[in-house]
Amino acid sequence: MRTRLPILGVAALLLALNIVGANAQSATTVRVNCNRRDSIIDAIERHRNVQELIVEIEGMCRENVILTRDRVILRGTSPATDGIQAVANTSQIDAALWVRGAHLVTVENLKLTGGFTGLLATDVNTPWLTLINSRLESNSAYGMVLENSLVLGQDTVLHDNGNSSAGVFAGSRLQCVRCTMSDPRGTGPLGSIRNNIIVFQDSSILLTETTLINGGIGGTGANLLLIDSTIGGNIGAAQQSHLNMTRGQLNGLLQVNQNSGAILFGVSQSAGPPSPNVVDDSSFVKVGDAPPASGGPPSIPSSLFGFNLRNFSNFSLFQNSQINGNLNCQQGANAFCGNPAKVGGTSNCGLCPKP
Repeated sequence: MRTRLPILGVAALLLALNIVGANAQSATTVRVNCNRRDSIIDAIERHRNVQELIVEIEGMCRENVILTRDRVILRGTSPATDGIQAVANTSQIDAALWVRGAHLVTVENLKLTGGFTGLLATDVNTPWLTLINSRLESNSAYGMVLENSLVLGQDTVLHDNGNSSAGVFAGSRLQCVRCTMSDPRGTGPLGSIRNNIIVFQDSSILLTETTLINGGIGGTGANLLLIDSTIGGNIGAAQQSHLNMTRGQLNGLLQVNQNSGAILFGVSQSAGPPSPNVVDDSSFVKVGDAPPASGGPPSIPSSLFGFNLRNFSNFSLFQNSQINGNLNCQQGANAFCGNPAKVGGTSNCGLCPKP
């Protein structure tokens, strides 16, 4: 006996087949050979009415690309040979690639170089702009700038930019997985500013398995989440910032102030001659052990330098984590230690008496 599908089942099946067919035919691929002086801007303009556009780029195109349409993939073969080199770099909007109010955009296997910033993303937030295996380097001020935008970077390098590898502003979020940020010069149009990441009011960074070399993080009113990452510079958290670092290496100093907080689990610290970290202006720091990335015992203790605590700030030390230096409490600050013997130096903090 022949089985009959319910009417609703047939309708759903036909709809699914139509959707698959439409999606299979909706993407248009265009090839741009920069070595032959083809233009990415011209390719996007010629195909502005297609539903989804894939631009395959060969060589380095010399132009400042502004992208305002949705559903675009800009793809090279290798960031060593393919990408965009800006021809203008004097003002903040002179980016190699400016993604402006466009959504579902992916940049893959490309170098963005020669601009005031390599990537400028403004009002890009559905769901995010994706960078895959790309290089943002040798731009005069920033590797990338985010304004009211969400960017996800994977296996991407930001290197040798004038002032900062990344500037995250105006309610933006930068998430980076297996990224490397290195060697901001501190000689760009913003003067001597030199950080790998600058995060301003109401913005966030989420770094996983990411390495920062010769430059740290400056956060103001920001959320900073660092997991399995190495920070080759100072971390500053100011004006009600929140820092959460788990299983990481800090090769610089920690400065937490202006009612900010930091939670450090499984964090080791090293940098030249040990200097004290600073916690000031009603801020707090909590230090403890972290579980390994795969879960289960044994836990990973933190090992940090000493701390200067000032102006009603607070500090807590738990589990097997230790401080390789002094705890110095001033002007109403205090520190609690689960085991005061885990402080290698002196402590004048009332809740962490040395035995």
